[in-house]
Amino acid sequence: MAAIRVLVVDDHAVFCDALATILRSEADIEVVGKGGTVQEAINAARALGPDVVLLDVHMPDGSGIEAAAAIKKGRPQTQVVILTSDEEESVLQSAIQAGVTGYLSKHETAAQVVQAVRSAARGEALIAPYMLARLLRGLQKKHETGPATPLTPRELEVLRELSMGHDNEAVANPQDVAQHCPDACAEHPGEAQCAFEARGGVARHSRGLDTDSAGACGLSDA
Repeated sequence: MAAIRVLVVDDHAVFCDALATILRSEADIEVVGKGGTVQEAINAARALGPDVVLLDVHMPDGSGIEAAAAIKKGRPQTQVVILTSDEEESVLQSAIQAGVTGYLSKHETAAQVVQAVRSAARGEALIAPYMLARLLRGLQKKHETGPATPLTPRELEVLRELSMGHDNEAVANPQDVAQHCPDACAEHPGEAQCAFEARGGVARHSRGLDTDSAGACGLSDA
């Protein structure tokens, strides 16, 4: 089996080097390149064709979210995993909209990051559980304090699939959503009347988002 080709991009050189060293110690992972800027990430992804890109959010010449969107546009088959210390819900929302496969904290253990690379290479979606729960709470708060900002189709799709307990492959492959989505949602996509059956309770999106409680799935928080 061919090794997983990984590109590591982080503007902190020491962290980038350490992460690359950890990944190189795994027999099934090959680090094909490193970078420290948005432009380097985009150029390296285009030139090297990695299977997985580990990408920081904040870089000197822009946002890793912008880099993720550009990488996915140029190479849809490349999986992008955000690895960052930024835990703002708005950043996670933007990352989901950009098409990332995973969103993890730099507080994760080395073993968890290695496993995330393997999972991403299989097309599995990974969001740290506490981040997904925080995102859902944030959406609930916005709905309670004023008119809800409509979620994008990508955000609805990912949150619905994750919270309903569908497998990661279904979440990572947008074309498979229709077969998992309730009939009412398939028949009325514009009304977004889909149930979010979470482990901890049920949330419903109907021209807004109303969450009673939220569960999450993905990697465990370190």
